[in-house]
Amino acid sequence: MRSRRRIFKAWLFYLRKPIREFLPLFFGAIAIVLAGGVGFYYLYDEPLPFSEAVWLTFALLTGEPVRDWPSHWLLEVLHYLLPLLGLVVVLDGLVRFSVYAFRRDEMSPEWVKAMASTFKNHVILFGLGKVGLRVLQQLVALKQQAVVIEKDPHCPNFAYARNHGVPVRVGTAREEGILDEVNVREACSVICCTDDDLANLELAIDARKIRPDMRVVLRMYDQELAEKIRDTMNIHLAFSTAMLSAPLFATASLDAAVINSFYVDGRLLVVARITAAAGTKLCSMAIGELVRTYSLVVVSQKRGDGAMFHPPLENTIEPGDILTLECDPVTLREIHALNRT
Repeated sequence: MRSRRRIFKAWLFYLRKPIREFLPLFFGAIAIVLAGGVGFYYLYDEPLPFSEAVWLTFALLTGEPVRDWPSHWLLEVLHYLLPLLGLVVVLDGLVRFSVYAFRRDEMSPEWVKAMASTFKNHVILFGLGKVGLRVLQQLVALKQQAVVIEKDPHCPNFAYARNHGVPVRVGTAREEGILDEVNVREACSVICCTDDDLANLELAIDARKIRPDMRVVLRMYDQELAEKIRDTMNIHLAFSTAMLSAPLFATASLDAAVINSFYVDGRLLVVARITAAAGTKLCSMAIGELVRTYSLVVVSQKRGDGAMFHPPLENTIEPGDILTLECDPVTLREIHALNRT
């Protein structure tokens, strides 16, 4: 998720603030040098070229006089005043600029905002706990740009985000302007997966205020509340832990072959892994015949060390083949009967 071009653009954005703060001091120093040059040009004991008079003022500003002590009282004042001014004002400004620019903190709001400004069609992930970390790992695997908001400044999962170039903004949904800092206007979606239902909902509503067409995926502990929010607030997906885990727990307890289950338009589907037994009707069938007869999906066919996803319909099923199927529970029982398991 991190590239040299993106980091360069982030640096340009990040340095805007110290440059804006430093410019008045810079132009003020130039004005002082020019004004002092005019004074030395007209008032010094011996005639000086204007360029040398300006250089003499600049040298005094850095604390290094290059000419003899003047006799005019105004120039004597400048000899005392300019080194102090250079030490207190100019040097202090340079030090502040250098510290801000070269000792940046990747967790600072300014750097996160700078990195997020280079993203487009990214995902805003709210929460980096156990669930949030798993979600981030999937986003990284999908090569999807992401920005994280996490309220715990000591979250142990920061290391994973940092190693994969994912900017993390430490803060809560209640902070003013936090969504603007993560560039919500250019984001494609928001995932709210903290353990606080109210905070998740609040961030989702704030994102919708800024972008009414924003895609929102919401994690809720309260299943009834999740269903009401999904139906009444036009939240695209609102999940509760019970809603996601209940089908899998129920089907897995009844059939050891089940590895996952979920609802699609009110219909329960399971993903099951079956080993074809020798001498059964299943072994005499082709993949296409199995699909047409039982209206299921063969996700993969594994034989030996090799696995083939969505195998060709003309492939035959041999003893020992491991099939991963997607179907409803009734069809799965028919496949078990066909395989004598």
